[in-house]
Amino acid sequence: MQILLTGSGGFIGKNLKSYLKDKYELLTPRSFELDLTDEDAVKKYFAQNNIDFVIHCGSTGGARGIADRDTTVEDNLAMVDNILKFKRPEARVILFGSGAMYDKSRPLHKVKENQIGDVIPKDLYGKSKMLIAQKIKYRKDVLCLNIFACYGYGEKDNRFPSYAIDCVLKGVDIEINQNVVFDYLFVEDMEKIIGYFIENVPKENIINITPTESITLVEISEIVNGFSEKPSKITIENPVMNNEYTGDNSLLLKNFPSLKFTSAKEGLKKLYEYNKTKMNQC
Repeated sequence: MQILLTGSGGFIGKNLKSYLKDKYELLTPRSFELDLTDEDAVKKYFAQNNIDFVIHCGSTGGARGIADRDTTVEDNLAMVDNILKFKRPEARVILFGSGAMYDKSRPLHKVKENQIGDVIPKDLYGKSKMLIAQKIKYRKDVLCLNIFACYGYGEKDNRFPSYAIDCVLKGVDIEINQNVVFDYLFVEDMEKIIGYFIENVPKENIINITPTESITLVEISEIVNGFSEKPSKITIENPVMNNEYTGDNSLLLKNFPSLKFTSAKEGLKKLYEYNKTKMNQC
């Protein structure tokens, strides 16, 4: 099977590339090699390659602390439109949705897939993900998997699990602006889910991929502190809890009943050792 993996330079894409490279024949063009918003370029690329499956990780917007570009909605929709227009009819596609599609400006407590569109997201990235989910809602050849938060090897240093780990490794305080409840999916579990849905077609085509157990930033910090003989002080600037950000995973477990999630302690320990090794090499 030849799989086109877009967005292979990002956190999710890099990990999937490593996970799938020995199992399938991968095509992993970067955005400077294939502009997915360019209809002619995408048409030519699909014509030149015998693509059996597409895993679309590429997107624009949604970066913490960086304003979405004015063209975020148009660009993200164009990427998906071009892929669906020029792929072979029998080729299946996995897209990545986001908890942002439910409108993260409000508390999201174990939201379900049938709630998409109930509230229009205020941010352009979330709005684009909502519109994409609505676009493919009745397509049998497309699966949209919604990630709320994912952590693991190679994530940006400012992502909270790595931030907390690096604080402990450096012996400095873990500073939390506001505590919040998250659904943090370990990257190895994400890989297992993708691997399963490459080989198995689910009954539903829009599915939240979130762990059953949610966790707060303080709890992550306490777990990480437990890996060191010199735990870091945890400070919270704003004592009021921020908006919860969690999704219901009933459809995921219905379609993948044998899935076992990595515990937060086990996943964070693996990331701790990974970051420790990386820090020692610098």
